[in-house]
Amino acid sequence: MTLRQLKDEQVKERFETIILDTVDIAYSYCEKYICANNAVDAIGDIPYGKGYALVANEFDECLRQIVQMNYGLIMISHATDKTFTDEQGQQYNKIVPTLDKRANNIVARMADIIGYSRPITNEDNSTSTKLFIRGTNRFEAGSRFKYTPDYIDFTYKDLVNSIGDAIDKQAEEDGEEFFTKQRENNYKNINDELDFDKLMLEFKELIKSIPEDEMEYFAPRITEITDRYLGKGKKVGLATRDQVEQLSLINFDLKELLQGA
Repeated sequence: MTLRQLKDEQVKERFETIILDTVDIAYSYCEKYICANNAVDAIGDIPYGKGYALVANEFDECLRQIVQMNYGLIMISHATDKTFTDEQGQQYNKIVPTLDKRANNIVARMADIIGYSRPITNEDNSTSTKLFIRGTNRFEAGSRFKYTPDYIDFTYKDLVNSIGDAIDKQAEEDGEEFFTKQRENNYKNINDELDFDKLMLEFKELIKSIPEDEMEYFAPRITEITDRYLGKGKKVGLATRDQVEQLSLINFDLKELLQGA
């Protein structure tokens, strides 16, 4: 219903930005929608893990529709201090979004900036709220812009200025000819731009790049990625052309997995 309303030209004239507060709730509604469509009470009741893939695909598609209509998109989640275990078996704590990890993967790929806000005490004992936009081992954050600062005052003006300054510095480094003031929406008609055959070839090449003696480590992790987007037990080699976007997401996650190894 809401997505249909956002397509209305009168609505577009009134609003420029859509805020999901919280995106956790939006994902929960998406899960309820998939459960209702499949006549189950819980998403895990859909056989072979297919329900999780259906929710992820529906959630991803809904978010993309918003930005494809040229709206700005702000997604808000709460923070939680979570305990993780690294590959050496050592435990550590990190502040991360409360968002479900499957939904968080989708949101993180779409976001230009992932910010973590919290109040800090200044030297004069006053308190101000900062937006941290560079991640650390202690909390999750990040920016697509190379030269954004570690943190800024949490105001719209400072955010816009920090992005503008970062773009100017990047232009100085790379050359003005690679930058434009023209606005472009990289999410428009994304499926029309995806080439199924090239993506399938890319997937095969990524798998071939894994040394044979490391495959034991990577195999279960690759399976987790393919199960996430195609459904449990589904093979990439059997993916259809209608699943070109899922194949693109699989390749994205696979490249991140290999780069992080």
